Amino acid sequence: MATKSFNHPVYEALKDKRFILASTSPRRSQILTQLGFKFEVVASNFPEDLDKSKYSPSEYVLNTAIGKAIAVWNEMKAQNEKIDLILSADTVVVCNDKIFEKPKNIEENIKMLKYMRDCGCPQIVMSGVVLLIRIDNTYKLEKIVESSKVYMDYENISDDFINSYVNTEEGLTVAGGYRIQGLGALFMKGIEGDFYNVVGLPFRSTFKLIEKSINNTTTTTTTTIK
Repeated sequence: MATKSFNHPVYEALKDKRFILASTSPRRSQILTQLGFKFEVVASNFPEDLDKSKYSPSEYVLNTAIGKAIAVWNEMKAQNEKIDLILSADTVVVCNDKIFEKPKNIEENIKMLKYMRDCGCPQIVMSGVVLLIRIDNTYKLEKIVESSKVYMDYENISDDFINSYVNTEEGLTVAGGYRIQGLGALFMKGIEGDFYNVVGLPFRSTFKLIEKSINNTTTTTTTTIK
């Protein structure tokens, strides 16, 4: 039986807005599409090279997402393009306060997965999500950080298993070096929190952020969701 469309005021409020996703991640595009939003993808030229030693994990992921959004704003504004909303996000995996992003190569992917297996503690997957909203010739930022816990099957992951997985190269495209919506799920015993957050964009929180932001264009808030 076919489902009916989700009729929500947020879609009507956005129908004449130019909504930009400042990310080329296919996973974020899929999630935003699943949420029912119509948007354009514009790649951000933000270098994503913040000094991790100067930030807590939540500050790091949020400031990276802010940098992505502002970079797209600056580029589009320089070209006199219409801008209404820009959504950006960044996701990292944290283990023992160490921040893991995408592995640079297979060797780094192997080291990353062995480290997380051997630490025996859950990984914290953090996503910083930023919505930049144009107000006349400037903008305001609405921001959230959401965390999910991922539990590995620590005792049953052998070096051979890690090597076999890494050789698929699936993990080279994602923070933490394993794709939970793919074969990387074989590492997992369970998740505490939003599954979509682990994929790359928290589902409910992103929807609520957009909903709140279009209803409130005068107050900038920062919310951390644990």
